[in-house]
This record gives sequence, C-alpha cells and structure tokens, in this order.
Amino acid sequence: MSSENIERKEKKSYAYAWGVTVCLSLGYALSFLDRELLSLVIEPVKQSFELTDFQVSLLMGPAFAIFYTVMGIPLGWAADRYSRTRLIAIGMSLWSVMTAFCGLSANFLQIFIARIGIGVGEAALTPSAVSLLSDYFPKTKLPFALSIYSIGMFIGAGMAGVGGGYVLTLLRDVTWTVPIFGTLVFWQIGFLIAASPGVLLALIILFIREPKRKEMATDHKGNDQKASFPMAFKYMWERKKMFLCLFVGGSMVAILQYQSLWYPEHFMRSWDWTRAQAGQATGLPTIFGGISGLLLGGYYMSSQAKKGVKDIALKLAFISAIGIAIPAVLMPLMSDTALAIGGVTIIKFFVAMPLIAGTTAIRMAVPNQMRGQFTAMYFVFVGLIGANLGPVMPGFINTYIFGEAAGTLGYALAISAALTIPFSTILLWISWGEYKKHVYKDD
Repeated sequence: MSSENIERKEKKSYAYAWGVTVCLSLGYALSFLDRELLSLVIEPVKQSFELTDFQVSLLMGPAFAIFYTVMGIPLGWAADRYSRTRLIAIGMSLWSVMTAFCGLSANFLQIFIARIGIGVGEAALTPSAVSLLSDYFPKTKLPFALSIYSIGMFIGAGMAGVGGGYVLTLLRDVTWTVPIFGTLVFWQIGFLIAASPGVLLALIILFIREPKRKEMATDHKGNDQKASFPMAFKYMWERKKMFLCLFVGGSMVAILQYQSLWYPEHFMRSWDWTRAQAGQATGLPTIFGGISGLLLGGYYMSSQAKKGVKDIALKLAFISAIGIAIPAVLMPLMSDTALAIGGVTIIKFFVAMPLIAGTTAIRMAVPNQMRGQFTAMYFVFVGLIGANLGPVMPGFINTYIFGEAAGTLGYALAISAALTIPFSTILLWISWGEYKKHVYKDD
C-alpha cells in the first residue's frame, strides 16, 4: 500500500474516531441533563411531596450516586469483556426511561426509586466510553479526546440550567392528564420531555464500530490475559498510596462540582430570581467556564505528553485544586450578583480543567484490560464521596444546623466547601508525588 493510501486511511480512521467521540459526548450531555434537571425544581418538588432540604439532597445525592457507584464496578468489568457499544445503549435506554418515571412519580419513594434507576443506567456510560476512546486514539491524542467527551458534562448541565430553566418557566401553568398517572404539573412534564432524546441516541450508539483492543497485558508466553477483578485489585493495592490518594482526592474535587446543584436554588432564594434567571446564572457559567477549562486542560496535557512529560495529568489536578479554593468558599457569600456569577464561572473552570486527569492517569498507568475496572473504581470513589456528599452536606447543614432559615443556604454551601478543600489539595499532592515515581521508574 502506498504512503498516500496509508495517510488517507489514517485520516478516515481519525475522522470516524472523532465522530464517535462527539456521539459519546452527546450521550454524556444527556446524562447530565437528566440527572441535574432536579436542581431547578427543588421548591415545587418539596411542595408536591412535603419534603425538607435534606430529603431533597437525598434525591440529588445518595438515591442517584450510591447505585451509580455500586453498579460501576460490574459494568466496568463488563466493559473489559463485552460489547461496549451495547452496554452504553442499554444503559442510556434505562436512564431515559427512569427520567420519565421521575415525572410520573406520585410520592417521595417513587421518585427516589426513579433516581436509583437513572444512576444504574448512567453507570454503564463512562467505563465503556473511556475504554472505547482508549482504543480509538494513541496516548498523545487521548487527553484531548477525553476532553471532548467530558465537554458533554458541562453542555448537559448547562442545558439543564439555561434550556431547562426557560422551558420550565414556559410550562409553569401547563398541566397534562395522563391515563393511570392522573394530572401532571409543569415540573413533571419537564422530566418527560428531557427523557425522550436518550432513547433515540441509544439506537445510534448501537451502530458504532467496536475497535480492536490495544496494549493488552500478557502472560509469560506472550498471550493476552483476561484481567479478573482480583487481578485488577492486586495491581491497585501494590500501588495503593498513588491510587487511593488519587481516587479520594479527585472525589473531594467532585464534592465541589456536585454541591453546585444547589446554586440555582441559592440564587432563587437569595435574590428572588425566576427559574429561568437562576438557570441562566448557573447554566451559562457552566458551559463557558466548564468547556474552556476542559479544552485548555486537555490541550495542555496533550501538548506536554508529546514532549514526554508523563506526570502532567496529576500536576494539573493539584494546581486546579488550589485554584478552586477561594472562589468555592466566597461565591455563596457574595451579595453582588455579577461577582457571584463570575465566581461560578471560575469554579466551573477549575473543576473542569483537571476533570480528565484521573482517567488520563489511569490510561497511562494501567494495562488495557484493567482500564474499565480501574475507571469504574475511580468513579466508585467519586460517586460514594463526591456525588453523595456534594449535595448532602449543604442540605444537611442548612436543615439541621440553620433550620432552613431565610438566607442560610449560602452559608451552608460555603462551610461545605471549606471543609472539603484542604483534603483535596493534600491528597492530590501526595498522589502526584507517587505517580511521578511510577511513570518515570524506567527512565
């Protein structure tokens, strides 16, 4: 084959790979749209089911996060063995259906179960997506590809804020009568609308081509090994200081991301904003701050990787943990709306910049057939710590310490951030040091 034909084939292959990346990113966007829509309808849900802030925080956190986390391990194991596109399509269909059930719920228990279903479905996405992209792209291009994938998080969260806030405002006087389920009000209709695109995208995902798995670990005869969970756990435990500090430190940063689910409600309570205004005030900073942080972080990691800098992922994670500290504590206390929105933008920027650091570090340090399981283990920690404590800490503090008094939600958010930040910076600093020893050991 001539060099020209080889070059043409490579370009076609990369074009397909980037198309897959965009498709997976769109799926990630829909997952965040479905999971974060609840943050815009806290007050009407509280009124419909007579709930406290703490009970709402259980819906935003544990109901979703515990099962998202628990299912991550077996689904990561499955991603290392079975069709990753089928796993994603099944998971996407499940979380879309359960999003619709959120809108059809008649009490706290029913919507709690629906949130569990969303968590189970979404747990299938990232381990399989990261595994797919790791086989579509070489090491030097992977960080940027993961950045494009992760952009979906901020597009979805931003869509939930901007688009969701606007649509919910338009629907505020609308009711639907549905057989069996009775009359649905505006916030329930919003969940039904949000559920529909995921089913269509799941059908498209089924037609994505599975790439050949690369960089497989081998036995002493050179044959590919199947990585059991005990084998992956042994690999992790032999490097426990590096991985545990990475997993827990990254989870502490995730707390700051997930506590932002309270930002729209904080703005509505503090400044008597409409749902559309609060959605824009959080959605636009999420889109612009989040995407710029992701792209800059991904580009910087890719450029440094090309220069042979092997520890750049965790270096960037540590720097970002320091950068987020002051705005995360001060933003909820600000009385000036412009400064508060600017603070949200900075928070989203620094949360996003190192977002792919964990998965990139895993990609660089772990054999192929363990990556799905390691990615799942990483998200187990992010789920159990970040996605649980992020929404629950402010809700608990505001309900049981401040008694949900007027104007206290901002103090609860500031206290939550102040308790979290020291742990994230120290643990990521330790992990970075251990990671440098690991990746440079053969140099």
